[in-house]
Amino acid sequence: MPEVRLPEVRLPRPSGPHPAGVRDIEAGPLLMRVWYPAAADAGPPRPYAAGSERDLLLEWTARRNPAWPPATTTALLAAALTHDHRDAPALPGPHPTIVFSHGADLYPGQNTALMTELASHGYVAVSVLQRGGGFAARPDGSRLESGEPLFAAAVDLFARLERLTSLGADPDARHDWYADLWENGRIVPLVGQWRDRMIAVGDALAAATPDGPFGDLAGVCDLARLTYMGMSLGGSAAVSAAQADPRARAAVNLDGMHLAPDLFGRPARVPVLGLYADFQGAGHHSDLFYEEFGRTGLRGDVVRVKVAGAAHRDFTDLALLPGKQRLDHLGSVDGEGVTRLVGALTLAFLDRFVEGGTSGALPLGDGAELIDVSHVRAWRGRGTS
Repeated sequence: MPEVRLPEVRLPRPSGPHPAGVRDIEAGPLLMRVWYPAAADAGPPRPYAAGSERDLLLEWTARRNPAWPPATTTALLAAALTHDHRDAPALPGPHPTIVFSHGADLYPGQNTALMTELASHGYVAVSVLQRGGGFAARPDGSRLESGEPLFAAAVDLFARLERLTSLGADPDARHDWYADLWENGRIVPLVGQWRDRMIAVGDALAAATPDGPFGDLAGVCDLARLTYMGMSLGGSAAVSAAQADPRARAAVNLDGMHLAPDLFGRPARVPVLGLYADFQGAGHHSDLFYEEFGRTGLRGDVVRVKVAGAAHRDFTDLALLPGKQRLDHLGSVDGEGVTRLVGALTLAFLDRFVEGGTSGALPLGDGAELIDVSHVRAWRGRGTS
């Protein structure tokens, strides 16, 4: 019988001038995976997930995606070789710094391709485990997993989202939906906890010393060039963290619905980039946030982009799975293409608003287009008084 060769998962090669280092750090209650510009390569690239981390990824597949055959999906991802180098020496800094949060019931390494790309361009990217809201293996191999409070909050939120979908683009009805969410929604306290944990990472970086858990990463993180970034629930928490932390210079939200009241019809303190899955019609979930209602869409530093053919999980490494168009929760967009597009848009945004680079249009195209939110400016309902 001829041998059946399984397809491979190939993570895109980073485009920046620096090799990327990676290490796992546990500092008190914070469990983090850190990507950073390395002074030199240190050994061969690592597999995407091994040991307990691989086990957790395959168990997640069985729990959340029972129709996915693991052998041709996440097992292939786990076996893929990354383009980062474990425990490579850090390139002396200071370097602009990103604090990242995974999505609900996901994991700190869920955007390894993007984090490696950012590190290759000189960024330190610190991805923190939201304890109880995701899964990871600790440095000693023991496991941390999602918990019942997250699952209960998610069930409540999904039921509410069904009603929100039925409301269409009516701003008054959506205004009332959000008011009820913030009074009664079980997800709202979790968003605050996730925000606070992200800010705690910034505090830990500020206090880091070379003889502590951060080692030679202490002192290379420039918190005057701090960005908060996240995906899904982590994206909502990231923008809230940037709003609350005066050190922050920008926020990046990867397809996260904003679930806190802090920026409802209120101007964001920092520039915000939102990259979102494809949708049809008006009434996108980002359009009532980050700006005053009467000026929505007028700020040049609040950028909302949708990606044609992209679904929610296309903003993670899961987009790289072979044959993903046949898998639920993933869209028709090319996996490597959307991964490179998210990296290019993020880098261009940060170069302009954090690094002070030249102005100009972000690199749209390849299915990316600005979201029209002009209908909110024309709203004269009760939320605009």
